[in-house]
Amino acid sequence: MKFHWQTILIGFLLATISMNCASNDTKESADAKGQDPKSNSRSANLEDPEKGGKKFGCIEGNCVNGVGKYVYDNGDVYTGSFKNDVRDGAGNFLYADGEKFNGTYVEDKKQGPGEYNFKNGDKYVGEFQNGQINGKGTYTFKDGKSVSGDFSSDGQEGIGVLLEEGKSRNCKISGRKLLCE
Repeated sequence: MKFHWQTILIGFLLATISMNCASNDTKESADAKGQDPKSNSRSANLEDPEKGGKKFGCIEGNCVNGVGKYVYDNGDVYTGSFKNDVRDGAGNFLYADGEKFNGTYVEDKKQGPGEYNFKNGDKYVGEFQNGQINGKGTYTFKDGKSVSGDFSSDGQEGIGVLLEEGKSRNCKISGRKLLCE
C-alpha cells in the first residue's frame, strides 16, 4: 500500500466527521428552569439579557408531540418532528457554527438516512445509527474527491472506494486514516 498526502488529509477530515457529528445537539442542554409545567415542554425565553435578548426554547409549533422549531441557548436550531418531548422523525438541525444535518431522528438520535454538511464545505450523505456515522455512505470533499463505502465506529473504520480525478481506488479506513491501494 502507498501512503500519499491525501491519506493524512482524509484521516484528518474523517476525524472531523467523528467530532462534529457527536456534537451536543440534545434538548437536554436547555435549562430545566425553562420548562412549562403544564405541557412538560420548555417554553421560549424572549428576553434573556445573558443571551442578548434572543429567543430560545420552543419558539414555533409543538415541540412535545408534533412539528416545531426549537432554539437552543447556544444558538443551535432544530426544526422538525417531536415525539414525547424529543426529536423523532424528519428534521433539520442547524448548528451555530454553520454546520447542518438534514435527516431522520429516532428517540433524539440521528438514525437512518441523512446528510451532514460541514462548515469547511465537505459533506457526508448516508446512514446514521445511534447518532453516529455507521452504514453505507459517501463522504465528498469540497474539492470534488469522494469516498463511498461502508463506515463504522462513527466513520473511524470502514472500506470504500476513493474517486479522484475520474479514477477509483479501493481503500480501507482504519483509525480515521484512509489506506488506498
